[in-house]
Order: sequence, then C-alpha cells, then structure tokens
Amino acid sequence: MKKISIIFILLFAIISVSAQKVGLVLSGGGAKGIAHIGIIKALEENGIPIDYVSGTSMGAIVGGMYSMGYSPDEMIQTLKSNDFKRWTTGEIETNYKYFFRNADPKPNFVEIPFNINNIDSISLKSAVLPTNIVSPRQMNYAYLPFSSQANAVCGGDFDKLFIPFRCVASDIYNKESVVFRYGVLGDAIRASMTYPFMFKPITIDNRLLFDGGIFNNFPVDVMRKDFNPDFVIGSVVAHNPRRPDQRDIIMQIENMIMTRTNYSIPAKDGFMFKFETTNVRLFDFNKVDELVQMGYDSTMKHIDEIKARVSRRVSAQEIAQRRKDFKGRFPELKFQRVIVEGIDSLQKRYVEQVFHYQNDVFTLKDLKEAYFKLISDDKILEVMPHAVFNSATGNFDLILNVKTQDHLKVLLGGNVSSTTSNQAYFGLTYQNLTEFAQTAYIDAQFGKVYNGLGFGTRIEVPTQKNWYMKLGFVWHKFDYFEGEQPFYSDNQTANFTQSEFYAKLSAGFPVSMKGRLEFGLGFGVLTDRYIQDRSVSIIEDKSVLSLGSAFARIETYTLNDRMYPTSGYHHVTSLQLLGGEESFVPGSNPILKVPEMTDLWGQWRGKLDQYFPISSKFTLGTYAEAAFSTRRLLQNYTVSLIHAPAFQPTPFTRTVFNEAFCANQFAAVGLKPIYHLTKVLQLRGEAYWFVPYQTINRATDNTAYYSSPFSTSQFMAETTLALNFKIASAGIFVNYLSTAASQWNFGVNIGFLLFNPKFTD
Repeated sequence: MKKISIIFILLFAIISVSAQKVGLVLSGGGAKGIAHIGIIKALEENGIPIDYVSGTSMGAIVGGMYSMGYSPDEMIQTLKSNDFKRWTTGEIETNYKYFFRNADPKPNFVEIPFNINNIDSISLKSAVLPTNIVSPRQMNYAYLPFSSQANAVCGGDFDKLFIPFRCVASDIYNKESVVFRYGVLGDAIRASMTYPFMFKPITIDNRLLFDGGIFNNFPVDVMRKDFNPDFVIGSVVAHNPRRPDQRDIIMQIENMIMTRTNYSIPAKDGFMFKFETTNVRLFDFNKVDELVQMGYDSTMKHIDEIKARVSRRVSAQEIAQRRKDFKGRFPELKFQRVIVEGIDSLQKRYVEQVFHYQNDVFTLKDLKEAYFKLISDDKILEVMPHAVFNSATGNFDLILNVKTQDHLKVLLGGNVSSTTSNQAYFGLTYQNLTEFAQTAYIDAQFGKVYNGLGFGTRIEVPTQKNWYMKLGFVWHKFDYFEGEQPFYSDNQTANFTQSEFYAKLSAGFPVSMKGRLEFGLGFGVLTDRYIQDRSVSIIEDKSVLSLGSAFARIETYTLNDRMYPTSGYHHVTSLQLLGGEESFVPGSNPILKVPEMTDLWGQWRGKLDQYFPISSKFTLGTYAEAAFSTRRLLQNYTVSLIHAPAFQPTPFTRTVFNEAFCANQFAAVGLKPIYHLTKVLQLRGEAYWFVPYQTINRATDNTAYYSSPFSTSQFMAETTLALNFKIASAGIFVNYLSTAASQWNFGVNIGFLLFNPKFTD
C-alpha cells in the first residue's frame, strides 16, 4: 500500500509539472516595449515555457509576432528593418512612389480640402488640424504581409496560433476595452497600437478603436480570465501618467486620455519585470539593441528565481521544431481574386483596372505595386487591404475596402524672400472619381518677379497601362529686377518683361513607378518688351512670337524635396519641334514696318540631378544639363538672347536673367556636397561649370552674331544653410556668378519657388 501511495504521489507530481502553464503579459509603452523581446529571448534560452501571451500596444506587436511564430532574433531583425521604420513614420519607399500621378509639383504648403457630400452640401475638413500625424497608407499595407499567413493557419481563431494570443484596444465612444480573441490578426494588432493623434484609428465591427493603453495598458486580467495560467510573467515598460508638464505635449495627451492601470502581479501568482527608461522616448524605435539587451539582462538576473518557481522546461530544439512546423503550414502568399468594397460600381471599375489581375494569380510584389499606385491618387481617401485564404483555389482573395472623396482643395503657398522673389500662391483643385479619375485646377501666383495664371483639366483612364489626357492654359509674365534697380545698369539686356499665353494638349503614360512619358501639341503667343540700348532710347521695343509646337518628354523623379533635395534623382529629356513667326515693333519708331520672320526648328534638352549617400552625415549631389537648338538668331540681339535656352540650376538663378548663362547650344556640369547637421538641417554647397558652344554677341547695329566655338565658359557657386521642415523649406544663401552686374548675392528664402514652365522649355 505504501508503494502504491509513493507511486501515486510521483505520478501526480509529474502530471502537475507537465500541466504547469505559463502566461506572458506585455504592457504598452511605445518603443520601450522592445525590451519585451529581451525577456522572451532569455526565457527561451533557459527553457522556460511561454504558453499564452497577452499584450497592449507595443506589447501587442511583440506578443503578436511571437504568437505568429517569429523567433526573438526575427523580431529584432523586423524592428530594425527599414520596413518597420516606414510603418512608424508613414514614409513610402522610393521605389513605390508613383510619379505618374504626382508629376506636377506646386508651391503650396497649406492644403484645405472641402469634402463634397452631395450637390447641396459641402463640409469643411480641416487639414490644418489633422486627426493623425503619421499617414496610414504605409501601415494599412504593412499588416497584410506581416500577419496574413498566420491568420490563414489559425482561421481567425487566436487560440490556434503558434502561441494563443490576446490583445486589447479601446472603444472611446463606449469608454471600454475591447479584447481580441478572433478576427483579422493584423487589424487587432493595428487597433491595439493606434496611439491617439499619432496614428489613424481603424473601425472594426462598427467601433472606432484606439490604443489599448487608454483603458488597459497591462492586460493581466485578460490573461487570467481567458487562460488562467499557473504562473504569470509580466513585463511593464510603462507607468501611469505623471503630472503634466507645460512643455510636454505627449505627457499632456497621456493625462487627458489614459485611465490609471494596475501594473502589478501578486507575488504568489507570478513574477514581474518593471523597467524605468527615462532616456528612451515614446518613439525611439532606433534603440532596438539597447532595449533588447536591457530586457535580456534583467531577466537573466532573476532567471534562477523563475526556474525555482517554474519547474517545467521546454528545450530550444523543441521550440524551434514547433515553430518550424507551425510556419510550415503557411500558405504561399499568392493572390487570385480581387474583391472591391465600399464604393459604387463605376468607381469599382477604376480600382479593378489598377488591380487588373482579377482571375490571374499574382504575387505580393504585384499587389504592393498596384496598392501604392492606387493610393497615390488623391481621390482615394484610404484603402484597407485584407488577404483571406481561399481553400478552393489554394490562394488568397484580396479584399480592398476603399474610401473615396470628391473634394475641392484650396492650396496656399509661395515664397517669402529678402530679395525680389516674394511670391504668393493660390490654387483651387476639384477632383472626383467615377470610372475615370478627373481633376480640374486653377493656379495663380503674384509677385514682383513672376505673375501667372494657369487652369486646365486632367482625365486619367485606368487600363493595364494607365494613361491620361491633359489640357492646360497658362498666362504668365516674368519681370527681371534686382531690388528696386534694373538687374543690369549698363547697355546689356536689362529691365525687360516676358509675357506668354499658351495652351498645351498632351497625353501621358507611366514608365515604371518612377517615370512618365508625355507628348502633345501646343500653341503660344510670346510677347517681350525690352530696351536694346539705354544710351539711344528709353522707349521699349516689342517682339511678338506666335508659335506652334509638337513635343515629347520622358521624365523620372524620386527627389525627396522640392527645393533642397538630399536623396533620389531627377532625369528629364525633352524633344520639341517648333515653328512660327516673329514680329518686331521698335519703340523709337512704332509705325515702322519691320518684315516678319518665320522659322522652323528643333530643340533638345536634357537634365540629370542625382544624389549619392556617402555616409550618414554626407551626401554628394551630381548635376548635368545640356541643350541643343537649331533655332536661328532673331531680329535683334536682345530678343535672340531672351529666347535662347537658359541655365538656371538654383532657386536664385530662376528669378534673375543672366545673359552669360544663355545659349542655343550648351553643356553644364555641377557638384553638390551636402553636410547633414541634423535630420532636417543641411549645409549645402553647389558649384557649376557652364560651357556654351557659341555665345550670342551684339553687333554695333544691335543685331546678333555667334562667337567662335567654345570661346568662353562661365562658373557659378552657391552655399546654402537649408532647413527642410514638414510643410516648407527655408534657406539662407550666398552665391557667386563669374559674369554678372552683381557677382556676389545674398538672401533668404522661406517657402517654394516653383513657376509654370515657359512655352519652349
């Protein structure tokens, strides 16, 4: 009998040990939650089992990855990846910026949309006070490849993941936590980490959900209720909001929205890790190694204590095999069917043409390219993609929940300068989406150097090879001054105005994600008023050119800023055939009949602007530009020079006229060393060498003639302290021009200096 009792006791002890279950509870806390990975890593290495996971916010991200079969090393690699950085910043990687739809930058820094609900109702949606800082477009896509395969294996039941998992979000309308036990895994994690004002909330089951930390930042109660483990290990990297500081907006927000959380586990129920990380801010996601090591070291200090209380062991080999078996069940992430929801039938046709695969099998790469093409359209407000495994086809169905908006946008911008290049910009754009994407626009600029008005429309036709038709009209005038005085005070070209009115009809086609091909026809009337020789007359002469053109242009663009780029490239090549007639009215004898001149010529221009990162602090930009025109010289020297292609590579040179940098045929090269003082502040140098094939010279009778080939060259240099902040750019510059009335120039620009192109550009 005694032997039987001993055997019974031993069997009970063995069963108790084998049945011992461990739950891991992970708090929210922003980037500090990366320390959770160090705890998991140490527990795995020491054979401590993790049978259940619950988490909030960053704890939901780490716990979710672990429950999907990510090893600690894979989690570390993911959080250190450029992909994860883009999730948290909303930045779209260069290769997926669709230049075809964003090829006409405007000088605005404020955008105010008016959403049009119906013909009788217009509601204002403020862009000045956005609901979120980080664009959701990158994150909406990111959770699809991140979690869809694991979600397919578990069938939406989080108990069937590699590790049973729970996470919580917050329903701020009903003032309660929402616990996710099943559903779309990526949406659950996304909802749990949606920090208010930073990230856009998502709607699940008609509930608008935010960060779970608002009501339950440490879901130990969820762990007990759903899993009731024998031992609970908690990791807390957060604290209840401290008294708010007048200068700390994040602390103020936390006090306004977060309820107090009980960050504790009774000693009899488990073990608690609590980290004080005053040197780590909420979004310091660049400190992965430091934070993982902190969690790992803290766990190793207490590992013997944990081992004493958790007698069950799971070997590293067993965990690796279970992980391999679970991930081995992942279906390949291929797609076959596209289902569009949330929009009408005509709009569906537009979206389906972008995702033109429909019944064909397509890859994640195809999906990603089509997704970023679609969201590049401003008429698409948001796209939520989901991948649902279809056992009948063995592939995933792609479900796209699309929100569109017809809206009228008011654009405000321009440039504030210490020179004459002060500009005010006003734009009005109306966009709507049916089976075509349609845009109508009006742009107006006002200033001393430049005044312009442009209006037109663009209709995009979605097919397997997208294309658009665009009709535009431009009237603008350039006045060339420096301060209150003419740019030149001698007998050189000075104090003149160029007025143009033209219309262009063009068709455009995408060239990969980063480029477009455009060709079309145009007609323009160009009027120039100038004084050829102040010593003879102060009455303006006038030249009028009536021109037609046929043109083609291919352009690729990935630059990261409109004014002071530091990465990417801009390549453009254009070819034009132009013809028309020139009339000349001399100011000294306006009734004199000067015979009209007709001409037909070709013009080619090419430009390359590209930036190469040398180190984290230094970038080298390279620049090359060339022009070749067969145009003959016009009726006098001044108008011949005015209409020759000009070399204007910097913001300052676009606002002045310098005859030394104009020629019908030229080549120019430049280097732009850039030192990054901070992420947004740069010290920028630029140096250019300009070589005309033949310069245009003035004869004694004010006619023009060519010099001998390569008889001269010019040099310009500029240094700028530039600040690229979110909505605009600012620069303090000094430059030198080898030939000019004022060789040294100094100034300040705040905003954007972007003008409509001239008719012959």
